[in-house]
Amino acid sequence: MTSSARSNWLIPAGLLVLAAVPVLAGGLRLAEFAGGAQVLPDGDRITSAPLPVVAHIVAVTVFSVLGAFQFAPRFRRRHRRWHRVAGRLLIPCGLLTALSGLWLTLFLPPGSFDSGALVAVRVVVSVAMAGSIVLGFVAVRRRDFGRHRAWMIRGYAIGMGAGTQFFTQLAWLAAVGPLTTSGRTGTMTAAWLINVVLAEWIIRRRGGTAGARPAVRGRRAREDPALSV
Repeated sequence: MTSSARSNWLIPAGLLVLAAVPVLAGGLRLAEFAGGAQVLPDGDRITSAPLPVVAHIVAVTVFSVLGAFQFAPRFRRRHRRWHRVAGRLLIPCGLLTALSGLWLTLFLPPGSFDSGALVAVRVVVSVAMAGSIVLGFVAVRRRDFGRHRAWMIRGYAIGMGAGTQFFTQLAWLAAVGPLTTSGRTGTMTAAWLINVVLAEWIIRRRGGTAGARPAVRGRRAREDPALSV
């Protein structure tokens, strides 16, 4: 198998592994809402707002899992219609993820280890994610595929913060011990920063295309709607 063929599936496979933690946690939380046993902490606080919590879980699950396949270049090029249809689902799911996360941050009672600084970081992250997705949508409507890819990469990276937080918190537990308020703030913030820095590196490494071919201009772009989301 060539290196390009390996990267075509290693990238989405890695993203699916990263998404597995929040997806599994979301599934367990939905099971609790359905009357199952409580296996996750903070259940009473979370269940006080079932509608936005369920909306957030469903939206982030679709966004993280479906979005992973957008990073398989050969698959995307061979299935352009799929890329376009999937994108039309990813954009509203991404916006719902960001806006429901913002609502939960502002209106749900804070958790026992949630600091004011973490609340502020969550607000910034939610707004940045929503803004990235809106800018990505505006760019693709203008046929500016380079900027579209760049903004969608940024939005996806922010949305995958929960997966990276699992590993930053594991590192804290191994190095320091039980999680504290400052530890929770630091590990969650660090996870988002890691994802954003990595996204910017990917964007700049390939001129914003992240491995995809350059945007097609003119008549061909107008005639091939599968090149857009």
